Amino acid sequence: MPGLDVGDRLVMPGVVDCHVHVNEPGRITWEGYWTATRAAAAGGVTTIVDMPLNSIPPTTTLSNFQEKMKAATGQCFVDTAFWGGVIPDNQLELRPMIQAGVAGFKCFLIQQVGWMSSHT
Repeated sequence: MPGLDVGDRLVMPGVVDCHVHVNEPGRITWEGYWTATRAAAAGGVTTIVDMPLNSIPPTTTLSNFQEKMKAATGQCFVDTAFWGGVIPDNQLELRPMIQAGVAGFKCFLIQQVGWMSSHT
């Protein structure tokens, strides 16, 4: 395997940030994919994973997941993945989201109150 002489420069692996709240397309005053992924790249992050629940739309259905992927298309400076959200009564959405490419699922194992319980 050939080596690469980088002189006195430091070579580091890229960082994966698996807890990022990107709020596009729903909240136009919050950070979107263009800004979030550009900032991530500037900081050495090569992959972000978007959190599913505190966003509009929440990633709890296949159609919401597709809407978020569409919003991210052409806007990302780093690899971008998405968590799906498990909420009461969305069990039938999980397999279609897996087949469409969610990285995994976030769920709360305690009773949810406030904003966390309003993502149905």
